[in-house]
Amino acid sequence: MNLYEHTWLYDLVYDKPADSEQIAFYERCLRRYGSPVLELAGGCGNDFITFAENGAEFSPSGFDGVKAFSGKNNGNNPGETKHFEGDMRSFDLEDKFALIFAARNSFQHLLTPEDIESTFDSVRRHLKPVGKFVVEVGNPSLESLLRDPCERYFVGEYQTEFGALIVSENVRYDNATQINKIDRHYRHQLNSEEKTVSFFMRQFFPQELDSLFRRNGFRVERKFGDFDESEFSSLSPKQIIVAALA
Repeated sequence: MNLYEHTWLYDLVYDKPADSEQIAFYERCLRRYGSPVLELAGGCGNDFITFAENGAEFSPSGFDGVKAFSGKNNGNNPGETKHFEGDMRSFDLEDKFALIFAARNSFQHLLTPEDIESTFDSVRRHLKPVGKFVVEVGNPSLESLLRDPCERYFVGEYQTEFGALIVSENVRYDNATQINKIDRHYRHQLNSEEKTVSFFMRQFFPQELDSLFRRNGFRVERKFGDFDESEFSSLSPKQIIVAALA
């Protein structure tokens, strides 16, 4: 089963509280760069709900398994909301945006060079001349990627209305494609009933990621290593790029 066909399982691991550093970072981006705003691959809309509660209004839509949110933030008077459906690799909207962002490692679902380049092209066409494109991906860990594919690794224990779920995963990393296949297992603590879902994540190595932005018409203005806006280093858990049109 595909992870994104079971959204509550995705949210169980990845959903962040409203006071998390991740949410705080994107709220700062909204304040700095203005509106309108487009979020690519917005999932179930949890970011949208949090931002709306803080004065920004968005509308969820589907992008063939990835989602988008768009809206105008006018302080305490949120403006027009719009609903879009399509594919983030190839979308054509009537608006240009002051901020476009892809949070929660969603950019890593672009698995091929063609997917990546067409997404950059779509963003380029929809970004205002002084707009910003913010992308968040992981900083690849060879230790994690090269784990034994036959061994399950503990992810966490999560409480649900049905009781505790123990989450573990297997990973199978392909060096040639830089794609990591993840089989994630959700086991009920009491009755041991288990559900397994799968998903794929492309790995972007630091110099490669910077080069992709430059080759696709963007200038990297800042690169953070985490949501506290610390500078990126080899030990950083994240790669968070703030880019502008070149």
